[in-house]
Amino acid sequence: MLSVQHQTLFIAGFLAYVAFLIIVGWLSSRKSNDGTNYLTGGRGLSLLLIFSTVGATMIGTGSSLGATANGFRSGWGGSAYALGCALAMIVLAFVFSGLREKNFITMAEETQYYFGGSTAVRKMTGFMMFVAEVCYIGSHMNGGSKYLQFVTGMDSLPAKVLTLIAFAVYVYIGGYLAVVWTDVIQLVVILIGFSLVVFKAIPVAGGWEAIEQAYIMAGNEGALTFYGFGSMGIMSILALIMAGCLGEMGAPTYRMRIYTAKSASVAKRAYLLGAVLVLAFSLIPSILGMCSFTIATANGANEVLSNPDFAFSYIATQVLGPSLGLLLLISGLSATMSSGDSDAIAGVTILLEDVYPALTGGKRIPENKMKSASRASLLVTLTVAFVVTLGISDIMGYISSVIGALMPGLVVTTLIGRFWTKRVTPAAGMASMISGLVCGVGYLTISPLKALIDNRFGGPALPIALFVAVVCIAVTLCTERDNKTEEEILSIVLAGRTDL
Repeated sequence: MLSVQHQTLFIAGFLAYVAFLIIVGWLSSRKSNDGTNYLTGGRGLSLLLIFSTVGATMIGTGSSLGATANGFRSGWGGSAYALGCALAMIVLAFVFSGLREKNFITMAEETQYYFGGSTAVRKMTGFMMFVAEVCYIGSHMNGGSKYLQFVTGMDSLPAKVLTLIAFAVYVYIGGYLAVVWTDVIQLVVILIGFSLVVFKAIPVAGGWEAIEQAYIMAGNEGALTFYGFGSMGIMSILALIMAGCLGEMGAPTYRMRIYTAKSASVAKRAYLLGAVLVLAFSLIPSILGMCSFTIATANGANEVLSNPDFAFSYIATQVLGPSLGLLLLISGLSATMSSGDSDAIAGVTILLEDVYPALTGGKRIPENKMKSASRASLLVTLTVAFVVTLGISDIMGYISSVIGALMPGLVVTTLIGRFWTKRVTPAAGMASMISGLVCGVGYLTISPLKALIDNRFGGPALPIALFVAVVCIAVTLCTERDNKTEEEILSIVLAGRTDL
């Protein structure tokens, strides 16, 4: 724990930064913040805005704080998760960007379209997407709390509460446009902050020779191999890559960027640029993690050695000194907040457009009450997510296990639906999602099963994805689909929600 003076400096800087984001969010959303625009931003976002919000969201808790911790443990293995994220961006660009022309607003609508306009498929997707968003938000709360814990020494619970409040306020005030415009600011802060630290970290650590020696002395020379294969093992690396790829490909917030872009071409270019950005950035957390390990080992920093999630906070203060380092920790918090706010608004959209109608027999929120309902739903979503954080500790372990367990069913179902739209059946959609959910819950709750899968596959993402694909294809081949036209199906989908 740092001195009271430095704690005060950081808290003051953090509060000032949050206040600045609130102002930016309020100003950006004044003219189009009513009704459903609160959730969509008017559906006309430019290339710069889509790229910035995609980039800021992508460089989130897992790609920054979690990746630095993984770099601390496994060297170049810290870049593996971001590689999966970049692959997801490429798939989204080439496979899903054209969906902008369909005017969807949630993934549940998209999935309903693939599977013949099935209401059951839509309801199932909506519930599963809301659970996924709650899990993502929980991860971001946990990540942000690590900074506050390191600096102030406060317990995990109040640190998570403060992190939640930080990004909740400007989302509550400004809605979707507040998220987008604050992401632009946060992307700049993230890139400047992380770059400044990494250029100074290597010399402070003693150069590459000292870094290599530190891992060799620790008996972990495999951390210096390509993507850390020698440290983590091939299957663990592949599992982490798949968790990143499937998790981001299926995350509702990234679909929202497509749905709200000015055009399909804007969405496609933004995601391709985002993939390049994430790949380039992915090297930075690995380097920071390795430098942090080297310095912590030399200094006997047991607090950091026993909790690698503190690695970025530690390296920032060690390399730049407490004063400047504490201020630069805000760049790390920006990475967490820029993802948390995006997932929060996506969760609200799913709750209002998919979950609420499913629970109320098809009732819709009137346009004149949409803004107030959205704000109330935001509070509900964040409260549920907060409860989820109570069981989260290790960031990358959480992503690899929870996200890797729950997302494959949805992602594989939508992928098959996208490529096989004219043949897949509603029964196949339900069967594949339910089978994926059952497998994921089984993995998370049955310890012997979890141990078996981890030992054989390094994590749940690969086996669950393969199983779901087999189920979806098999059920499709065994069932028939009605003869609705594309226009008829699309009209069913759009008729089932608030007119946006």
